[in-house]
Amino acid sequence: MSTAPTSPIRYILFPGRHHLVTAFQVRHLRRLVAKHPGSAVVWAITSANHGGTQRNPIPGTRRLGLIEAVAAAEALPSLTFLIANRQPKPDFAHYVIEEIRTQTGGTVTMTSDNTLVACSTPAVIADYERLGFSIDAVELGALSIADEPSPSPSAEPSQVAGLGALHAPRPVGEGDQRFAQPTETERQDAERPWEIVEKLIENGISHPDVAAAMHPVAFEYYRRYGLADVIAQVYGDPLIDSDDGDITVTRDYATYRAAFEDNAWRKVGEFAHLVRPGRIVDVGCATGQTIKLLSERPELFESDFYGVEVARPLYEICLQRASNGEFGDANVFFHQRNILQTQLFEPNSLDTVITMALTHEIESYLGREALEEFCAHVYSMLRPGGVWINYDVVGPDRGDELVFARFNTADGDSASGLAEVSELARVNTRARFERFVHDFRRAEGDGMTYRSVAVSGPERAEGSSVFGAGAFVGSDLVELRRADLYDFLAKKDYVDSWLSEAHERFCFFSPREWTSLLERHGFVCTTDSRPIRNPWLIENRFDPAAQVFRRVDALDAGSAVADDLVPDDWSWTNVLLIAEKPHD
Repeated sequence: MSTAPTSPIRYILFPGRHHLVTAFQVRHLRRLVAKHPGSAVVWAITSANHGGTQRNPIPGTRRLGLIEAVAAAEALPSLTFLIANRQPKPDFAHYVIEEIRTQTGGTVTMTSDNTLVACSTPAVIADYERLGFSIDAVELGALSIADEPSPSPSAEPSQVAGLGALHAPRPVGEGDQRFAQPTETERQDAERPWEIVEKLIENGISHPDVAAAMHPVAFEYYRRYGLADVIAQVYGDPLIDSDDGDITVTRDYATYRAAFEDNAWRKVGEFAHLVRPGRIVDVGCATGQTIKLLSERPELFESDFYGVEVARPLYEICLQRASNGEFGDANVFFHQRNILQTQLFEPNSLDTVITMALTHEIESYLGREALEEFCAHVYSMLRPGGVWINYDVVGPDRGDELVFARFNTADGDSASGLAEVSELARVNTRARFERFVHDFRRAEGDGMTYRSVAVSGPERAEGSSVFGAGAFVGSDLVELRRADLYDFLAKKDYVDSWLSEAHERFCFFSPREWTSLLERHGFVCTTDSRPIRNPWLIENRFDPAAQVFRRVDALDAGSAVADDLVPDDWSWTNVLLIAEKPHD
């Protein structure tokens, strides 16, 4: 797998995510440096802008600190570079080399003539081999370049610009174990860092196999910064649905961000005057827009704002906005974590907790027990007199009651059979409904059902002007739970994130049921709590899509008489809950 280089080596490029440094790696790198006097190890820390995810639990800056600590302790001549995450591409090796050249203003220019690539990942090895680089396979069992007989260790300083004698290899004697040739066990069984991380996740940092494999400085670094606990928290988070720290892999975050920020000003205007100054936490802060709007209010200038967001794409937007100065001089802090798992906020320490469009996600992804736990946790974090402001979607009153709906078939194409998700943008409401029934909560097995009901009897004048008087007579209606109908109507236009939306349940509580839940957990809901009917949604999303009726008398199974049906008024779309923690 390896090819011996033919020219003097200046750089030993060591690409990887580098969440951990093993004792084997350091011994191996020191052998390589000894074989190529004057060379330096170039640590390319990939996915460096990712952290708090299962693929990259430790932030890149912390990984850089780990490597610098090990290199300094070992006097291993090293250069460290943070490389941003990219989607897998055939030219990633080229990108790494060019990124380092650009970061150093051309000072570090690696070529196949002056660089040896040390790597044990076959796919990455292939990328560099295509560019003509020689490879040392490090942990792989095949005999590698470092295993070949090498000259006696030298104390020659690195010839790489910027290193100098400070990072020169230590002078060592002939029997120094840092330069000992690898044993047969090392050749065949050396574990890669991520394999040690997996053992750490399963057994903890104190497990003998973990402690023995880690370089002692790396072990101490993990202890000092609690990195084993950080990794355990990330892997123990039930909200993370992907290696990259996303709640769901089917959400279109560009669409989500636009919708959230466009509506934030209207929602924040409903409750901004109710925010208690002091320590204010926005749980599920998305892009930080709520915090931005609140931080501009004079009465909150002296407050500390904390944004807690579990989804990596949204958390990174928050950090970028902060870096851009969008929050001005406000005391704004962002934290990537599931609020149920963080220890950042002590009991009785917060003045205001805000959740916008969050509680339905807890119910949808984690279940009712987790929602109850969340309510109790918010209560615990608030000081007496503190307030929880919860703005979210909500179900209609009498959600289990059956209603009849006629969906528009003239607002798009008809589908031949079940429409594909890719076709939803062009098909009519009825076709979208059929697809929604198929997808809604399918994996959980608690979706929705309906039956078609033929309408008979005299024409009636009631109904939406969009369809025209009596337009439902002589056609099929759909009979379904009122709550299921509103789940569909609220989501039918999110075709870019269809599968994500189909996973979430909006209408699990009515406003009254929400109030009851909060009171059971000790809160007092103030008179500012109220259901909200969004007129724009009704006029532009609901009314053009469906006529809805309820029955006034019992109906024969399988049919409905038009005289028995009356229009069902549109229900709430959201709820604003102002829940105080009472003083003792």
